[in-house]
Amino acid sequence: MKFNTEKIQNLFNIQDKVAIVTGASRGIGEAIAHGFASFGANVVLAARTEEKLFLNSIQINDTGGSALPVKTDVTNYNDLLELVNKTISKYKKIDILVNCAGTTNGNPSHEYTQSDWELTISTNLKSAFDLSQLVGKEMINTGKGGSIINITSVAAVLASPQNPAYNAAKGGLRQLTKALAADWGIYNIRVNNLGPGYFHTELNEKSWKDPKLRKIRSDRSLLKRWAEPFEIIGPAIFLASDASSFITGQDIYVDGGFLAKSL
Repeated sequence: MKFNTEKIQNLFNIQDKVAIVTGASRGIGEAIAHGFASFGANVVLAARTEEKLFLNSIQINDTGGSALPVKTDVTNYNDLLELVNKTISKYKKIDILVNCAGTTNGNPSHEYTQSDWELTISTNLKSAFDLSQLVGKEMINTGKGGSIINITSVAAVLASPQNPAYNAAKGGLRQLTKALAADWGIYNIRVNNLGPGYFHTELNEKSWKDPKLRKIRSDRSLLKRWAEPFEIIGPAIFLASDASSFITGQDIYVDGGFLAKSL
């Protein structure tokens, strides 16, 4: 068997790819956006926090990357339409979508409010379907396929106490990914889950600041620590690039072995 050396050397190449990253103003989304840009991708940064979004885009553009900030409330369908339209207007295509926008509102199930439930489901699950559908149509129209990466969580398979909506949303997103992969494989659109464990981000600030909770989560990891945001970049580039060209409908967990043991 003969191997194409040039093709092998370019497996992780995302140069000139166009990627939309939601939740790009902080945490994991911010790290992925900067990581993609560092590897030569054109990145569209979407988030509600306009000031931080524009600061991130300036930092990327100053390093020679290409970034387009688009203020976006992912729970607003018109905002998602505008996000896609602005991306197509500037770059003429979409190769990669990362659904990273998320929120969590913890409370016991018997005290959980309707408003918190609706916001969590809308932000973490419904928006991912809405934007994937819009982007999927564009990918189908170009005929070149693409990669959609949904950011799930270890909470997609293990229940986080006192957080019913987050568990439901991430579990639903995990299965939505498989449904989209099944429907769109014929168009060469790959859809995969990237599931973080405990990362030191704003979303997990409450647990991080509590020494007892921080230690419990560290001890559960086989590596005995939390992750830093930059540690999500490699797996994201893998799923965005041709290095994962025969992978779709799958779950990849970046959790330090959190899910690997029982007791």
